[in-house]
Amino acid sequence: MIVEGLKLTLLGMTVVFSFLGLLVVIVHISARLLKPFTEKEATAYEFHARRKVSASPPSEDKRKIMAVISASVSAYRAGRK
Repeated sequence: MIVEGLKLTLLGMTVVFSFLGLLVVIVHISARLLKPFTEKEATAYEFHARRKVSASPPSEDKRKIMAVISASVSAYRAGRK
């Protein structure tokens, strides 16, 4: 009975190990196949990120909101001490 349990354990571990190895191989193959698409997306993302940063300074309303949030966080932290 113990031998059968060990056989079943070994079989199960072999199946799981094989599946995980196959999964790693599939991920590597898909990464190589999709690399041109991901490079194109990364370039587009960097372009749009730079465009958003340099677009315009924050408006007066946004500055007021940031000031209110900063003051409330400071008051909260001061109250916890």
